[in-house]
Order: sequence, then structure tokens, then C-alpha cells
Amino acid sequence: QAFFLLLFLPHQSIAKEEERLASMKKLLSMSLEELIEVEVTVATGTPKSMKMVPAVASIITAKGIEMIGATTLNEVLETVPGLHVSPSGPDIFTSIWSIRGIHTSTNPEVLLLINGIPMTITASGGRMKTANMPVAMISRVEVIRGPGSAVHGADAFAGTINVITKNAQELDGTTAGIRYGSFETMDGWFQHGGNYGGWDFAAGIEARKTDGDKDRIVDLDQLGSGPPSVTPYHLDTRASQVDINIGANKDDRWIAHFYGSWLGDNGVGAGGLQALTREESEVEGNQILADLQYNNNDLVKDWNLSSQIYYLYQKIDIYNQLFPSTFLNMIGEPIVTDITSGLEASGIYNGLENHKLRLAAGMKYFDTGTDENKNFGPGVPMQFGSPVSVKNTPFIFMDNQNRFLWYSSAQDEWVMAEGWELTVGVRYDEYDDFGGTINPRAALVWETLDSLTTKLLYGRAFRAPSFSEQHYQSNPVFQGNTELDPETIDTYEVVFDWQPLNNLRIVPSLFHYDIDDAVEFVGPLPSKAENFASLEGNGFEVDAYWDVIDTLQLRANIAYQRSKDKNTDAIVPDASAWQFYASACWEFLPEWSLNGQYFWIADRHRASGDPREEIDDYDLVNLTLRRQNISDHWDVAISVRNLFDKDAREPSPYDPSVPYGALIPGDYPLSGREIWAEVRFHF
Repeated sequence: QAFFLLLFLPHQSIAKEEERLASMKKLLSMSLEELIEVEVTVATGTPKSMKMVPAVASIITAKGIEMIGATTLNEVLETVPGLHVSPSGPDIFTSIWSIRGIHTSTNPEVLLLINGIPMTITASGGRMKTANMPVAMISRVEVIRGPGSAVHGADAFAGTINVITKNAQELDGTTAGIRYGSFETMDGWFQHGGNYGGWDFAAGIEARKTDGDKDRIVDLDQLGSGPPSVTPYHLDTRASQVDINIGANKDDRWIAHFYGSWLGDNGVGAGGLQALTREESEVEGNQILADLQYNNNDLVKDWNLSSQIYYLYQKIDIYNQLFPSTFLNMIGEPIVTDITSGLEASGIYNGLENHKLRLAAGMKYFDTGTDENKNFGPGVPMQFGSPVSVKNTPFIFMDNQNRFLWYSSAQDEWVMAEGWELTVGVRYDEYDDFGGTINPRAALVWETLDSLTTKLLYGRAFRAPSFSEQHYQSNPVFQGNTELDPETIDTYEVVFDWQPLNNLRIVPSLFHYDIDDAVEFVGPLPSKAENFASLEGNGFEVDAYWDVIDTLQLRANIAYQRSKDKNTDAIVPDASAWQFYASACWEFLPEWSLNGQYFWIADRHRASGDPREEIDDYDLVNLTLRRQNISDHWDVAISVRNLFDKDAREPSPYDPSVPYGALIPGDYPLSGREIWAEVRFHF
């Protein structure tokens, strides 16, 4: 009884009305007034407020993540306008972050940064397979929709996502938490932040494990239904991940970060060959990122100088039972060790009136080592027997690869007149195996009215072919192509940031892009990498924020895109044309909040020639109830995802070699209703 009284009675320390209101504002997500003043760094490499940032930007803060009940980075990103998260069938259910209709199976067109450092695996051009970052140590997520190569170089093509981890001030002591829910999902974390010997230290560890929803049933796969197929059977979405974050800061002069992530026994969805195998396949991997930054604003007059060095180690081991062992004991185990090291020096010059000039230069070295164990194909003495290593033979899926890059960039932020700011920049990248590329950008930001800011944006970006797109060989799923050209994109955007009331902000934006030499694995298995199309896309996004009263916040966005092949007018398949998202966060009692989310995904087209009916639209509802500050130290929450247990599906890839249009014609079912409960303690 005493516990329930603690839940429902406000604490004595907030008896006064003004203290109670202050507590309310802390309980809800960041206010609109605070949000528009948050500084974004990912767009220009220099801090800019949301109002003045020369890009189409979104920010999701730690408090916002907490309020919506998101537990993974994928759940956070699904709230961003024009960004849809879906599973990739050919890429063993690694998430596709589809931005503005730019949708490919391996999804290398979106650049992920952690504290500004690229997390790209050079072998595939994408991200760590099956990884899904937990959120306990995330301070905020910055998302730029549109090109970013003028600042970040390759892969900042459709968009850039920068995950910034919590610092010592944000943690301010120790926090621990545990979460348990449906599908045997368990999540626990421990964090601490403080100052020791003049250094600010922040550290956190989070472990997450799930068996996955075993009601995500596939009725028909490559082998049909019933023997020799194991279908009907569930998609293999079990996952296990441990993340460690450590940060150290000495007077903002020396800044260091360490990030480690370990994956164990992760499932492969429907399998690389779209044949379910009763969880006989698995993915293991790890990532280690260390970076050190030195800043000096006193060494040279009018210059803020910075240098940074980083080392990124990534290893992925995929044990792939390609068919059920009862049908055919066909095993492939590709192993990739990917190492990237980088060094950059940059400076911001403030000696010119009304100008902020940023110069940067750097170099990167990429090294990919490969190994493979398999029991089929050339080079294997006993077909379908015990796997053997084919390392250093012509029969491995890809030989070792490396490349070197150096680059330089320049950017000027020019206050032309009161209320007018022009940002222009260019970056040159020179690859030893690829050649050079130049990527400019220009952005005019005009404070049209006190309540309205207008932005006109142009940017060019590129993506060099990955090692796998160029050099895959002896692979039953993918085949490389050494004749590939790089992808390029030119994007034009208009943004209106309108705040008609202090508590209301509406941000509509329009975009058009042209893509040349788009790369995708196409055709029947093994699919070959091709510059398969030149594409164009048009669309709009509207983002809205309304702090109705101190205890009620509303957020909503809607996005529309139509991307198509410029030569054939065929619509890009599988990407959603319409997306709508809305959330409401209501503090209905002191220290109590209720958050509701609504998602609508609509109008996804099949590939040209696919005989299947168009995939159904779907909508989902989530609810999160939270009680904070129980005896000043405890928080509890309960959340329901997919409240109405909708049968929502994401499209499986078209395969012209089969009469029904796909190896899994019924598409991929998403998770059903999921419930979790959480307890956290802070002191």
C-alpha cells in the first residue's frame, strides 16, 4: 500500500505551485522554445541553432526519446519526417533507413556518425549488420535529410545521422535501469558521470537481448510450404547486443570517446537465400571506436583550431545455413574485419567581419580483411560436408581490399546583411583507387519576418562503390562489378521555418533531387551490382510542434515523395510515398505522463513486372505511461507497442525468376503487440 501511495502522491518538495510547474516542464520533452535554440553541428561542422541551420534538420533529445518509449535507435528514427525504417531481406534483416524514397537493399546512402565519426563498413558501404543501437546513453540524435558530402564526404548522400552520447553534466551521478517485456526481451543499463581531477568523465553500459516475435510467420519461402521447407515458420529476429560508451573532457580542450558494441547470436530474418532454417544461422560481430580531439582557441589570433584522430575496428561473422539442414546442408560463413583510421585538422577563422570561415583537411585509410568457411562450390573437397576455409584462394567471397583517401574542404558562413546569411562550401576527395570528386553546397537563410525564416538550399553528394559492390565473387547471393561508376546526387530544397505563436512551430519543406548511376544488386540470385538507373525524386515534408499548455505537447509530421526512373518513368519500388506521424505527451497528474504515438505508412509500389498486388498500407499505435521521481530516486514506466496488434508488413524483394514474383511472396510481417515494463534508479 505504501508503494502505491508513493506512486500517486506528489512529493513534498513540489508542494508549491511554481515548483510543481517547473517539475512538469522537466517531466515533459524539451519545450519548443528550448528546442529551436539547440545547436546542430552535423550540417556545417560548426554549431548552429535549429532556426538558422542551413539544412533540413531534425533533433530528438534524450528526454524526447524517453517520453515516446523508444528503446532502440530504429524506433527513434521512425519519428523523423521522410525517414522510414524497414528490414532488408537480402541483407539478413539489417535495417534500411529509407530517406525521401532513396531505398536500396544494403542502404549505403545514409551516413551514420557517432559523435561525428563515420561508422561505415567499407566492405559493404553500409552499417554493422543486424545492429540496433540501444538508447540509454544517447544525448540527442541529429538528422539531416539531404546531401552532406561538402562537409562529411562519401556516403552523406540521402542523409546524415549523428548520434551524440551523454556527457558528465547530463548524467550527473549514477543511474541504473532494467526493462523486461514481450518476446523475452530484457534490457539493463548502468551509467555514471562526474568530475575527477579536473576531467569530466561519463560512462555507460547497456545490454539488450530478445528472442524476437515468434508470431511473425512466413507461410511460403523459396522451398514452398511444408517439406522440404520448414514453413510455415517465424522470421528469425532474435538479437543480443552490449554497448559501452566512455567519454572524457578536459575544459573542452581535450575530448576523448570510446564506443564498443558486441553482437551475439543475432538472427538473420528470412535468411540470405530467402529460405527459413529454424534458427540455424546467426550473426556475431563487434565494433570498437576510439577518437581523440584537441581544441585550441588561443594559439593563433582569430582562429579556433582543432585536430582529431580516430580508429574504428569492425568485425562481422555470419554463419549462414543457406537451406534447412534437413534439406541441404549448405553452409557459408563469410568473415569480414574492417579497419578505418582517420586524421583531420580544421580551423575556424573569425577575423573577417560578418564571415566565419572553416577550413579542413584530412586523410583516411581503409583496410578490409576477409575469411570464409564454407562447404559448397569450387575449392571445397567434400560438397555439403564439414565447412573448410577458402581464405587466400580464388573461391573466397571477396579478396582483401584497401584504399587511401585524402581530402580538403572550405566553407564560409557570411552574414550578408541583417537577417541574411549565406553559407557556401566545397569539398574535394581523392581516392587512390577511384579518383577525385568535388562536392559543393550553397544555402541562403533569410529571416523574412520575426516569425518566419526562409531557406534556399543546394547540395551535391556522392557515394563511391563499396568493396563488395566491386569485388564480390563466388557468392550465391551477390556478384560484384569492377566497372561500376560512383553514385551522385544533386538536391534542391526550400524550407520555411514559421513560428506564428510562441508555442507553435511549423516547418514545411520542398525538395527535388537527381541521382545518376544509382547502384543496386539487381536480377535473379546471384544479383549483380549495376549502375541500374538514373533517378529523380520530388516531394514535401511538414513538421509541426505545438506546446498546447505546460502539461501537453503535440508533435506531428507528414511526408510525401515520388521517386522514379528518369528513363522509364517506373516508380522506385518498396519505398513509401506517404508517411504520417503524430505524438501527444500529456502530464495528467504531477509526475505522471502519458505519451501516444501514431504511425501511418502508405502507397508502396511493387517493382515493374512484379505480379503481386500492391502491398497494403498500415498504421500503428504506441502508448507509454511513465511515473517519475518516486521518493526522488525511482522512475517506472510501462509501454505498449502496436497496441491494436495490427498485421503490418514490409515488402519482400521482387525476383523475376519465380512465377509468383518473390521467393517470399507474402512479404515480411512486423512485430505484433509488445508490452514492456521499466524501472530505473538514480542517485
